[in-house]
Amino acid sequence: MEARLQANTSTIRVLETVIPDEAQRRSGIQQRCIFRQSQMGLKCFCNSVTPIDMTRKPRNSIVEPIQELDRIKVVDNGEELLSLRKHCPTLLFREEPDMAGGPRLFFLRESLIAMLNKASKALPKRHKLIIWSAFRTMEYQKHIYNDVFTHFKEKHPGWPFNILRRETNRFVHPPHAKTPPGHSTGGAVDLTVIGPDGKDLDMTSPFGTEREEARKVSATYDSKLTPQSRKNRQILIDAMTSADFTNYAGEWWHWSYGDSCWAWRAGRKTAFYGLTEANPEILQILKTHKKKKTKRG
Repeated sequence: MEARLQANTSTIRVLETVIPDEAQRRSGIQQRCIFRQSQMGLKCFCNSVTPIDMTRKPRNSIVEPIQELDRIKVVDNGEELLSLRKHCPTLLFREEPDMAGGPRLFFLRESLIAMLNKASKALPKRHKLIIWSAFRTMEYQKHIYNDVFTHFKEKHPGWPFNILRRETNRFVHPPHAKTPPGHSTGGAVDLTVIGPDGKDLDMTSPFGTEREEARKVSATYDSKLTPQSRKNRQILIDAMTSADFTNYAGEWWHWSYGDSCWAWRAGRKTAFYGLTEANPEILQILKTHKKKKTKRG
């Protein structure tokens, strides 16, 4: 048995124990049980609803077919959403309002807290991760989906509905799909790297950073990238993969763990994060924003 301390903050303590049985020793497949000590006592979350093959390479595709994702079974392990601001002291955050003019909700499932802290430590000296999207309510997910769909419809008036939906699905997980959007499970995060000068590393050259320009090289390993942009992306890739995140190859900034897309990339039949509701802290943030908006109106 191998036990490893994964995280230790003022409120949570995470201990991951790998327990191989005899058959697993022969096959090289290990099973994880994660025990967390909190104010509520010791809890066990078995993330290995199906065994984890440590030798399997993740799928790397800019197309993650919705019909295949819908076949992934979801067995939610009940992990809580926790605040990244409170538990990830080295992370930075985009402070401007989200696309709907609301507050950004920097919350993720408990396991991802330790994973992001590990990814931060893997960065080169004086580099930091900066988050711009973490947990999303389904209401906000629908807003983003409709915004991108409308954008494509206005730019390409001749496209039929099925093409518009297909292109929108490439950039935003459809809220109407059976499998829940990764961000709405608390298992997905959008982020980039800040360099020693306090500025974002260049991830899009020879194109700009505005939405229309940046989409031309949104694929993680796009061949049109300059050598410097490719090198900068590799910094993010190395840090996030060292912490066991997987990347959606169609978006260099999107990383996840435990959701259906993660399961599909890892070749697993089961995900352990399903759709989750906003916790009391998130609800209070949304309530406060609504009050301020009402006063301004």
